[in-house]
Amino acid sequence: MKTIELSDEVYDELQKLATGFHRSPDEVLASLLNVPGGSAEAAEPLAVFILGAEFRSRFTDADRYLALLGWVASKHTADFAEFIRSLPGGRRFLGMNQAEILATCRHNQARQIDGTQYWAIMNIDAATKRRFLARVLEFVGYREEVIEFACGFIGQKRAPRRARIAAGA
Repeated sequence: MKTIELSDEVYDELQKLATGFHRSPDEVLASLLNVPGGSAEAAEPLAVFILGAEFRSRFTDADRYLALLGWVASKHTADFAEFIRSLPGGRRFLGMNQAEILATCRHNQARQIDGTQYWAIMNIDAATKRRFLARVLEFVGYREEVIEFACGFIGQKRAPRRARIAAGA
């Protein structure tokens, strides 16, 4: 077993991931680096998706938001549809189809959620996306730790690619 040094901030975040999602720090790092390691079956499925290469390749809030909504819709089909049906009238952030979204506002920059029939309003700020995503995740039954973790990826400041490469990321 090798030893590496981490800043206190990095260590705290790694420990939070490991503890909150029933994974070892080694499994979390293996996921981030796309290296096989540990048992993924015991891990929180949403965390596995977020730590995976497909999600990490999403650079904009809009793409990460749609990816998370798409994942939830595919894994919790009935609950996701029920959540949309339960939304009150007025401005709705999700719709069963494009026409439903356009009926709330013609200038809402709606986009289809990949792999689904559903549409989402996109001209909302990061804080609103986080709050709305939290409502969806709570509705389908996720724990508070998982909700906080997932919502933390919306509005997250990312360094430009050149800066990440220079920093060794």
